[in-house]
Amino acid sequence: MPIGIMSAMPEEVDALVARLEHPRFHDRAGRRFIHATCHGVPLVVVFSRWGKVAAASTATELIVAHNVDRLVFSGVAGSLRPEVSIGDVVVATELVQHDLDASPFFPPRVVPLLGVERLPSDAAMSDALASAAREFLRDDSKRAWEQLARRPQSNSLHRGVIATGDRVIASHGARLAINASVPDALCVEMEGAAVAQVCLEHAVPFACVRTISDSADHHVESSFASFIAGLASAYTAGIVARWLRSL
Repeated sequence: MPIGIMSAMPEEVDALVARLEHPRFHDRAGRRFIHATCHGVPLVVVFSRWGKVAAASTATELIVAHNVDRLVFSGVAGSLRPEVSIGDVVVATELVQHDLDASPFFPPRVVPLLGVERLPSDAAMSDALASAAREFLRDDSKRAWEQLARRPQSNSLHRGVIATGDRVIASHGARLAINASVPDALCVEMEGAAVAQVCLEHAVPFACVRTISDSADHHVESSFASFIAGLASAYTAGIVARWLRSL
């Protein structure tokens, strides 16, 4: 069975798509699902569009219609901690929806009826992806920056909690609010926990890898745009392809 590879934007996955062998295209619900192989491993690659609903819809389609038996989300995120810098990579141990609040019926951030606040990633997949990310950061990340005539700001690997919500975090106040509600979260994005919930309910192993593109503050627009232009896709391709070679 194939492995599903998701991102929220084509810019996050274009370099991986360029490496695919024998691609076949299936268009549905405004998305293009690419069936192909990479290093001999069957894949279905798709970008979901932004936000939790778009990501959950795409993940469900991958599982139900395309029969993926594992799912990886790779893309960019904003840092929530001073030690997590632009150019670093975060591999999720758990994911949480920072904007989910069904109180007083359920505690804040707890998924109603599922009874879970922290949505787990698959330990074995996450370990292997962390190893691949570590190798990429050590061996190839500098080259990706140099091709754009830029110097890397940082190249550290982190593992921990990722926060998800349907909002671009673009102010110090919004960032502090997430720091207060999810104090151990390393970074924030808009899709991961939604995909983690779908995978949990379908018993499909899931992992999430995020490259830090910005500091989730008032500089987000310029930092994000600069990182997306060439770097995000190189990080996804470099990390995911290394992981696939190890399977």
